[in-house]
Amino acid sequence: MKRFAAILTLLICLALPCALPRAAAEEGDERIVTALMYHSVLASRQGEYIVSPARLEEDIKNFKEAGYEFVLPCEVALYARGERTLPEKPAILTFDDGHYNNLYYALPLLEKYDVCAAINVIGAFSAFSSDSGDCDNPNYSHLTWENMRTLLKSGRIELGNHTYNMHKYSPRFGISPLDKESDKEYENALFLDFSRLHEKVLQECGYSMKCFAFPFGKYTKIAEQVLKNMGYTLTFTCNEGVSKVTFGAPLSCFYIRRINMDGRKTSLSLLHKAERYYVQASSSE
Repeated sequence: MKRFAAILTLLICLALPCALPRAAAEEGDERIVTALMYHSVLASRQGEYIVSPARLEEDIKNFKEAGYEFVLPCEVALYARGERTLPEKPAILTFDDGHYNNLYYALPLLEKYDVCAAINVIGAFSAFSSDSGDCDNPNYSHLTWENMRTLLKSGRIELGNHTYNMHKYSPRFGISPLDKESDKEYENALFLDFSRLHEKVLQECGYSMKCFAFPFGKYTKIAEQVLKNMGYTLTFTCNEGVSKVTFGAPLSCFYIRRINMDGRKTSLSLLHKAERYYVQASSSE
C-alpha cells in the first residue's frame, strides 16, 4: 500500500498539465515561489478567509495573465531536491482546513482553467463529516474520505496534512508545546497527531501526504524534525510574502510563505501585492 501511495503521488506530479518537463536547471538555481492561501469558497458571503467562486475565478485568470504558472507542492519539492525544474514564475494555490466547498465550488474552476491546487485537511473535521453523514453542505461541511478520493482522481489536487486535531486555540495554540511539557513528550504528541491523519488518508485513499500546513502558522524546530522524519518534503506557514526555493537544496522548501487571498479585497489589489513581493525578492538576489 505504501509503495502504491508513493507511486501515485509521483504520477500525479508527472501527469498534470502543470508538471510538464521544462528546460534543465542547474545546482544553485532559484525560483521565487508565490503561494496563495485560501480557506472557504462560498457564493453566499465573503470575508477575510472566504472568497466567492467569482473572486477565485478572477484570481486564477489575473495570476495566469500576469505570467504565473500554477504548480503543486510536490513539484516544488522535486525541484528543491534537484530532480525537476519549475516555470519562471511558479505559484501554488492552497486551501486550508479541507472545506467541502473546495470540492463543490473550487474544483470546477480548476478544471475550467486547467490548473492544480493543494488542499490541507484537518483530520478530525473530515472524520466528523464522514461519520455523521452531514457532509454535503458547502457552508459548513468538510471533505469526507470519499470526497478526497474524488479530488485525487481529478489529477489536480495534492492533499496536505493540517494536523488531525491540533487546529485549536487551547490547550495548545496550534502545535505549540504545553507548559511544563518535556521535549520528548512534545515530540511524541506531535507524531501521534500528524501520523494519525497521515495513516488515515493512506488507508482511505492510498495516498501518502508529503506537504504540511502549520495551523495558524505556528511552527517549531521540533515539529520540523518530526515532519522530516515522517518523510514530509514541504511545509507552509501563514507568514506573508514569497519564498526563494533553491535547486538541489531540499530544506529550501520548508516554511513556504503565503499571501492570504482576503475576500474583502479586490483581486487586482492582491495581485499587485504579490507582484511587489516578487520584485522585492528578485532585487535581493
